[in-house]
Amino acid sequence: MEHGRELVTFARSVLSPDLDQLAAARRQLLDCMGPAAVVSASIIAAGFSLVDRAANAIGISVDEMVLTPSKDFRERLGINRFPSAANTLGAT
Repeated sequence: MEHGRELVTFARSVLSPDLDQLAAARRQLLDCMGPAAVVSASIIAAGFSLVDRAANAIGISVDEMVLTPSKDFRERLGINRFPSAANTLGAT
């Protein structure tokens, strides 16, 4: 992918609380790929967030086939400490 770095930077910044970082990533993506790419990337990010939040809100748990191989990095990244882990990961 020719502009993969800009897309990854944008995706990471969407998850960051740093609004300046998000604005910079958005400008970089705009400069490299144009307004349609910014809109598309934003819609994709919003869609993933929506699906994740909806699944968590209704208590859909993560399948064991995902839990077992992800245990190591979930612990390293602190994912199990998020309040929503009690619903989706069965963590306490």
